[in-house]
Amino acid sequence: MATVKAFAKTLLKNLTFLAGIYVCFRYLGDFTSRQSAVLTITAWVGYRLFEKLKNLHTAADAFSPFSACIRPDWHKLLSDFKLIRTEDEWRKLCEAVNKMPGSEYTALRHGFTFTVIKPPGEDGFLPGLTFWGNRKVFLTEVEFSEPVMPIETDWSAILEKKEHPFFHHPKGVGLLPTFCFKSGIEGYEIGLEVNDDWWERLKESKEIEGQAKIKEDRDHLCGTTRLVIATLPYSEFGLYYQRIDYNNDYDRARKFLQKFERARDMKLDENGWKRRQGEFDSEVPDPWSHVEHKYVTVSHRSI
Repeated sequence: MATVKAFAKTLLKNLTFLAGIYVCFRYLGDFTSRQSAVLTITAWVGYRLFEKLKNLHTAADAFSPFSACIRPDWHKLLSDFKLIRTEDEWRKLCEAVNKMPGSEYTALRHGFTFTVIKPPGEDGFLPGLTFWGNRKVFLTEVEFSEPVMPIETDWSAILEKKEHPFFHHPKGVGLLPTFCFKSGIEGYEIGLEVNDDWWERLKESKEIEGQAKIKEDRDHLCGTTRLVIATLPYSEFGLYYQRIDYNNDYDRARKFLQKFERARDMKLDENGWKRRQGEFDSEVPDPWSHVEHKYVTVSHRSI
């Protein structure tokens, strides 16, 4: 019944439009009946072509550039993975970061900030053309990787196996431990890259329980293991890529968005995330959307 009513409404609208055009040509333009009919049909075809082009333009421009920020809960993350063990070690680490120039980028202080400017092409990968704000570079394939706390590399420590000055981790493996963000099979993988021997010893020590079962990606050639601490579903940024014709059917668009948001929140829950509520309850609404994991918070917004 609803479909019949919608069809009747559309038909009446089109007939009224055609009658209006015909009257304008016939009586205001003083054309003959035949001329008015031909001009009406021509105008109608032109109008329909214009609508088609407008809709195609709307779909093509439906991608909305967006910014995202990734900020770990460093204290919890480093403590749970036994990279720091005491509050005094955490205080020492924070003091070292605070002494660094404010303009100097470190993952520990800034996390990752990026802006997706353009969607991927037909053969491209999500998220598309991206500007990595921390390093001021453009990327077509997103894979961020930064040492948690940069230190000067002491190559003599490789043989002596000296410990990192801030973490309970070997110093002689370059810039590890490293915080990283890259595309995976089920979503964007947020992780820590560590020395694989150190990780195996930590698991055998039984100091960690739940963390020992975490997803691992081992690089035997480099002697490192990437620990996936969180997977952000691709659907979380999916709304920025949706092609919805908001101009012609608001009710359909609204229902689609509601269904999409339910599915998106379900995927978040399956991966251990929750959406921060109450973003628009304050007098000054927060333009950012925030999703929280045990070890990290991701914020994003359209720009």
